[in-house]
Amino acid sequence: MATEFYVVRHHGAWRIRVNGKHRGEYNSRVSAINAAMTEAESAGPGAKVFSTGIVSQFSAEWLSKDGVNSLPL
Repeated sequence: MATEFYVVRHHGAWRIRVNGKHRGEYNSRVSAINAAMTEAESAGPGAKVFSTGIVSQFSAEWLSKDGVNSLPL
């Protein structure tokens, strides 16, 4: 199963949520997305990065290159 990384605002900081657990603490959404992309690249085929926007809906930020092109930020 592909690993999904979610960049979310949690307890006053941007964090990465993977498998229901939060990790990291970032000052900006962009910093958290970049960190999540680095982790996703190491996670293997099918890994995906999503982030929350202003209206709390998730947007795809990065998809692994196993048949799907990476999305621009």
